[in-house]
Amino acid sequence: MLDRLIVCGFEIDEKLIQRRPVRRCELQHCRAACCRDGVWVDYAQAQRILAHADWIQPLLPPERRDPSRWFVELHDDDPAFPSGRYTGTAVVPDPAQPDQTTCIFLRPEDRRCAIQAASLAHDLPPWSLKPYYCCLYPLVDEYEDADGNPLPYPRLTLDDTNPLFMQGGSCSSPCATSVPLFQVYAEEVALALGPEGYRELCRRLGEQPRI
Repeated sequence: MLDRLIVCGFEIDEKLIQRRPVRRCELQHCRAACCRDGVWVDYAQAQRILAHADWIQPLLPPERRDPSRWFVELHDDDPAFPSGRYTGTAVVPDPAQPDQTTCIFLRPEDRRCAIQAASLAHDLPPWSLKPYYCCLYPLVDEYEDADGNPLPYPRLTLDDTNPLFMQGGSCSSPCATSVPLFQVYAEEVALALGPEGYRELCRRLGEQPRI
């Protein structure tokens, strides 16, 4: 790109425009590798999850049902989170993962998120309660440059320098056809930009919307 591509207040990183021979991963193969480290959660969103604990608890193994064990490490120093405060989901032992840990909300029997399952069980969209950065991954929004200076626009990019991504948690698998990465991760792009923002991005790059 010769000029920065700005859509809905986000700069779209060139990584997402590149064509690569990959497609979305399949849960039966990746075994939810992206969930093994837990995720940072806006404090207000964590409180909303706790307010729906009675929906989530029955979908977890008995030893994971205590809501007081679900979140750890409260911080208050990141403008990327709407409330300015954030916490992390706890991790628990998981022999199915390479580093032997996983997010406390990942169900061992089917490798699905109990928060997402709870939303679906109550006729809500799957991402209604799920942490934003969990839903957005493997994309991430960046608000500062490498030197810690604020960016003029938040940048939407691929989180491919994360050890989690490089060690099997890329949410993709090889395929024969090359497509722009923003199309591989269309749902995540639409989450960040909004559905109309995603369609605007498609229009500006001459691509047919996938969602």
